Amino acid sequence: MANIMFDTQAPVPTYDKLNSVIALNNMKFYAAAVATHMIGFIYLSFFFRYRRVGFVPALAIGSAYYWAFENVNNILYKVIVDRQVLQNARLFGMEAHC
Repeated sequence: MANIMFDTQAPVPTYDKLNSVIALNNMKFYAAAVATHMIGFIYLSFFFRYRRVGFVPALAIGSAYYWAFENVNNILYKVIVDRQVLQNARLFGMEAHC
């Protein structure tokens, strides 16, 4: 989006359309991220319900979830938000910045 604003100097209606696409798809991204992580927490809670988890396993589980959290969010953002923004930018003839 920044490339389109500063390099291309696109008209204001183009900015408005791309900003609305970003705003709408951000809401979808947040909903998908919340649902995905909630299902992950539910699964982990169910899996570890009757187990005694010591400090080292808890640290390993927390580290794994921390690593997965960032990767899942990056994938969801690219699939939900970036794809739509780039598709609309191509429709406006801005292939050089996609």
